[in-house]
Amino acid sequence: MIPFMLWESASKENVLPLTSTCNLRCVFCSNRQNPRGVRVSAVPHLSLPLVKSLIPCLDPGRKIIIGEAATRINEGEPFTHPHIWQALEAIRERYPQAMLQITTNGTLLDRVAVKRLAVMQPLEVNLSLNSATPEGRRLLMGDCNPGWALDAARLLGDAGVTCHGSLVAMPHLVGWPDLEATCSFLQDQGAATVRVFLPGFTKLAASWLRFDPLAMHRKLSLFVHRQQERMQIPLLLEPFLAGTGEQLQAEVAGVLAGSPAELADLQGGDVIRAVGGRQVRCRVEAFHMVEQLGRPVLDVERPGLTSAGTELRCIVKKRGEASGLVMNYDLDWEMVGRVAGAIRHHRARRVLVLTSAWGLPWLQLALPEWERACGEVRLEAVPNRFFGGSIAAAGLLTTFDFATAIKNIKNRVPRPEGTRRGQDYDLLLLPGVAFDSRGRDLLGRPYTHLGALTKADVRIV
Repeated sequence: MIPFMLWESASKENVLPLTSTCNLRCVFCSNRQNPRGVRVSAVPHLSLPLVKSLIPCLDPGRKIIIGEAATRINEGEPFTHPHIWQALEAIRERYPQAMLQITTNGTLLDRVAVKRLAVMQPLEVNLSLNSATPEGRRLLMGDCNPGWALDAARLLGDAGVTCHGSLVAMPHLVGWPDLEATCSFLQDQGAATVRVFLPGFTKLAASWLRFDPLAMHRKLSLFVHRQQERMQIPLLLEPFLAGTGEQLQAEVAGVLAGSPAELADLQGGDVIRAVGGRQVRCRVEAFHMVEQLGRPVLDVERPGLTSAGTELRCIVKKRGEASGLVMNYDLDWEMVGRVAGAIRHHRARRVLVLTSAWGLPWLQLALPEWERACGEVRLEAVPNRFFGGSIAAAGLLTTFDFATAIKNIKNRVPRPEGTRRGQDYDLLLLPGVAFDSRGRDLLGRPYTHLGALTKADVRIV
C-alpha cells in the first residue's frame, strides 16, 4: 500500500515524500487527535535510492512540493532526513529549472543550509513559524530552542530566498499580541506573504484546545483586515469562508513585490472582470487563467475610483509563469463544470449534491449553473460526525458522515410522487477530495455502497 501511495503522491500531486519524522510536538498537530480507524500512514526516512526512483514521476512543469501532505502520508520535517541535500541535488540535476516548494519549521536551517538553498533556486520556502515569541513557540510547538527558527527567517531574507510565512492562529492560548508580533516579524524579515490558519480540533481534543469555530473565524477575519491595513505584504486567512451576501468575483488580495502583477500596476482590492477577453466568475478561475496565459490582458475594476468601468492591464510574463497575484481560494469553477457535465451525462431529473459545511455557502452561489442542466438540484451540507469538533472540510468527510446525512435527508424530505420506493434522487454527487484514487475514504471504505440508500447513481466530482 505505501509504495503505491508514494507513487500516487509523486505522479499525481507532484509531492515528493521524504519522511514523517518531525522534531517538534505542536499542540495543534492533527495526528494526535485522529479517531481510531483513520488510514493515514507514517513513513520512516525513505532511502535515497527510493527517493531517486520517485523523482522521474514528478512533473517539472508544475511546482515540485516537499514537506507537505497531499495524499494519506503524514509529512514531517524534511530537514530531519539524513539525505535531504542529496535528494534536492538529484531533483536539481534532473530538473534544473523546476520550481521547488519546501515547507519547513525552520529549526534546522542554519547559515550553511540557507546558503545551499540559495544556489538551488528557483525555489520558495514555506516557513511554518506559528509564533515569533519564545513563549509562544514553547507553548505551541514545544520548541526548546526558539531562536533557531527566528534566525532562519532572517537568514532566508538576507539570502534572497523567497519565503512565505504561516501561523496556526491560537490566540486563546498565546494572546492576540503574539499573532500581531509574528505577522510583523515575518514582514520585517522579508516574507512575501503571510498565511493565518484557523486551527481545527476533533472530538478527541483536550478541552483547553477547543473554541467556537465561527466566532474565532470572525475574530481572525477582523484581525487580518486590521493587520493588512498596516502591512505592505499580502496577509491571508485560511480557510476563506463565504460571508453573508458574498458575491463571486475575482478580487485580488494582494501582489508580490517586484512581480509582473505589481509592474502591471495591480494591487489588493482590484477586481478582475475578464482575462484575455473572457469573463471570469471567481478568484480561482481568474488566478488559473492568468497563470496559463502569456502576456494576459486583464479587464480590471478598481473600487473607489471616480471613473466608471474597467481598465486594461497587461501582465508581462510567459505561459505557465507565476504572475505574482495573490488571491483567496473561493470556488473551483472547473468542479462546477464537472458537476453540470455529470448531471447532463446522466440526464438526471433530481440530483442530490453533498458537500461540507464550509463549502456549502460557496456552492450555493453555483446552484443556478446546475439548475440549468436539471429540473431539481438539492444541495446539502454534511456535518462531520466521525472527526467531530470543529472539523468542517470536505476532504475529511467519511462514508459514515455521508450515510448519516442521507438518512436524515430522507427522514425530513418527503419522497416525490412518481418515484419508486426507496428512490429519492436519480443522481448522488459527492466531493472527490474525500476519496482516494480508488474511491475509498479515510477509513478505507468505498463510496459506491451509498447508492443503496437512495437507489441513485453515485459519482464523485
